[in-house]
Parts: sequence; C-alpha cells; structure tokens
Amino acid sequence: MPIGYIRKKQKLNHNGTVKEVYLAKVSYTNYIDTETLANDISKICSASPADVLMHLRAMEECIGSRIANGDVVKLDSLGAFFPTIRSKAMETPEKVNQHSIKGLGVLFKPSARLMEKVKKAGTNLVDSRVFDAETRSNNKKNNNH
Repeated sequence: MPIGYIRKKQKLNHNGTVKEVYLAKVSYTNYIDTETLANDISKICSASPADVLMHLRAMEECIGSRIANGDVVKLDSLGAFFPTIRSKAMETPEKVNQHSIKGLGVLFKPSARLMEKVKKAGTNLVDSRVFDAETRSNNKKNNNH
C-alpha cells in the first residue's frame, strides 16, 4: 500500500529572502498501538495476540533499560535505537557538565531491509488541496471536538 501525502505551502527564508514553496508531506492515516500490532503479528505466526503483546511489552521495557544505560540497541531487520543528548555549547571543556545538558532522547536508524520495504511502498496524493499552517491548525481544532 502506498504512503499517502499532501501538498503543503511553506515559507522558506534563504539569506534574508522569504519565498513560498510547496512540499510533499506524509498524511498519516492511523496510529497503530501495541495491541493492534500484536494482533497483526499473531496472524503471521503461531503465537496468540496475548503472547505477542506480552513479548512486545517486555521488549519495550528491555530496550528502554538498555538505552537508559547508554547502550545502542540493534534489532537486525528493524534498525537501531541510539541514546542522544542535546546540550548547550560551552566555551571550555570544563564547563561541559550535567548543567549544560538540555535533554535526552532516542534516535532510531532504520535497517537497510526496513528502508527497502518503505521505498517499495510508493506514494499517493490523498488530498488535492494545498495545506498551510493556518489550514492545519483549523483542521486540528475541528478534530478536537
């Protein structure tokens, strides 16, 4: 199934000159939760949805613990999870400490196998309108009733 996209108008500032450009942006169709994923997996293997869910939750816990320990977690056919740090630039090495760290995060780098599947999916325009920041915020307001 192709990945749906919309056309979005955006202002681009290049060397002080602002111009409008148009970009393709992914149109997300669904947010798949862990239970739905467990049901999907159980359909292609011999495990029950409950067993798959138990293993996925255990995997989430283990991956989180490993990343929190500073480890890179590599799942061969899926990709790798890297711990990240955002920090302020300091003038001397001595000033780089816990107080200069602004936040922690996780970076996911997909495997070549996963990227190949995504590339093979193709794309499909799902809405012929052109969206901008105002259209997007109006849509969010309308969807939050």
